[in-house]
Amino acid sequence: MERKVTILLHSGDLDKALAAFIFANGYAALGVEVKMWFMIWGHNCLKKRRSLFSFRKQLDPAQEGAYRVLETDNILQPMVEMLNRGGAKHLPLSRLNLMGLGPLLFGRMLSKKGIPDLKELIQSANELGVKFIMCQICFDAFGLSVDDLIVPNVEVKGVTAYAKDTLEAQVNLFI
Repeated sequence: MERKVTILLHSGDLDKALAAFIFANGYAALGVEVKMWFMIWGHNCLKKRRSLFSFRKQLDPAQEGAYRVLETDNILQPMVEMLNRGGAKHLPLSRLNLMGLGPLLFGRMLSKKGIPDLKELIQSANELGVKFIMCQICFDAFGLSVDDLIVPNVEVKGVTAYAKDTLEAQVNLFI
């Protein structure tokens, strides 16, 4: 029987994202099939960092229309995008964020101990074959595009696919 693990990252906090990717890398290194799901703010760790006033290129309906209803996009989506720029190196800590100083201190601490940062863990997980899956509803609601992500081949699926994956997995982590 093939061993399977699902990890759902719901949080956009650095410490929680680190934990999710440490588990993903550990299981994948053991040869376990790992599927990481990203919901709500969890997608922030996979987003390319954008400047405050950068504008997204025109969306391709053939590509984006497969998982988004472009006709329902509205002005709120780019406004939220402007405030929520994301990026693996720009996530807050869940505790002791200290107006952005906390993640810098935390990153420095990890670096001094030789512990990889989040971007390195994401790259390692990708190289180990971890499958990255974004929640379709969140993707549509936030107005995301696959071009906004740092990892290629991200799948966009609905909650029933997640439910099916969890039923087939021996371990399901919700972070």
